[in-house]
Amino acid sequence: MQKIEKWRIQEMATALGRFADVLKQGENREWGNVFSHFQHEAQKIAQKSEFDLEALKRLISNIKGCFKGTSSLINIELTQDYPGSSERLNKELKEERLHLQHTLADLEHKAKELIN
Repeated sequence: MQKIEKWRIQEMATALGRFADVLKQGENREWGNVFSHFQHEAQKIAQKSEFDLEALKRLISNIKGCFKGTSSLINIELTQDYPGSSERLNKELKEERLHLQHTLADLEHKAKELIN
C-alpha cells in the first residue's frame, strides 16, 4: 500500500495555485488557467474519503507533460508594464516551478514506497 498523506496532496495543490497566480500576473492567463485546473483536480483528490492513486498518478503525469518537449511553458517569459517587475516575476516563476517539480518528485517517490 502507498504512503501518501493528504497534506502532501494539499501541498501540491498550494504549489499549483501559486504557480498559476504567477503565470496570471505575467499576462499569461492561458497557462495560468491550466494550472488552476490542476490545482482544482488536486484538491478533489485530497478531499475524497477513499484515496485514488491512479487519479493522482494521472494528474502528476499531466502536470509533468507541461514541462516536456517543445512545450511553450519551458521557455516562457512573463511580462508586466512596470519597470523591473518582469524580471522579479520571471525569477518568482522559476522558483515556483522548481518547488512544484520537487513536490511532484516527492509524491511520485511516495507512490512507489511500500508500507510494511
